[in-house]
Amino acid sequence: MNSTSTSLAIVANRVLPSLSGAQLTYNAEKNILLTMGYTSQAGNTYYRAIRLSPRLAVFYNIGEGYKYTFLNGITLFAFDGRKPRIIGQRTWGGYNWVVFSEDFARRQSILMVRDFLQGQMRMLNAPCQEQQLMEMSRQLIAETEQKRLM
Repeated sequence: MNSTSTSLAIVANRVLPSLSGAQLTYNAEKNILLTMGYTSQAGNTYYRAIRLSPRLAVFYNIGEGYKYTFLNGITLFAFDGRKPRIIGQRTWGGYNWVVFSEDFARRQSILMVRDFLQGQMRMLNAPCQEQQLMEMSRQLIAETEQKRLM
């Protein structure tokens, strides 16, 4: 493990306490951290897939059934200088279930970041065009997808 990977692991454990002590594996092909899953009595397996950047942590709540892999929810975290805080969350399930796809998860994450930034801009009474918000949101989510671990 190189020093960048070691530093990232230390920072993740410090700023994302929900990961501390959790057993994680890294899927290099998908560039994603995976938590240990658990299997329900119905035989479905549930786990989180996590992507990190210096600014964001994206948690995908995933369920694997006998036929499909489902996206049950996405939670976005940002570090506020003291601790991580939720800046966006969406859930699906029941009759509103969604088959997991990287493209759908990315689009939803981008929209959640856009909504957060838009709210912050309104609070500051600072006008911003939708195109600028979307570009910044795409860039921030793209940073979570960049390969950082080896």
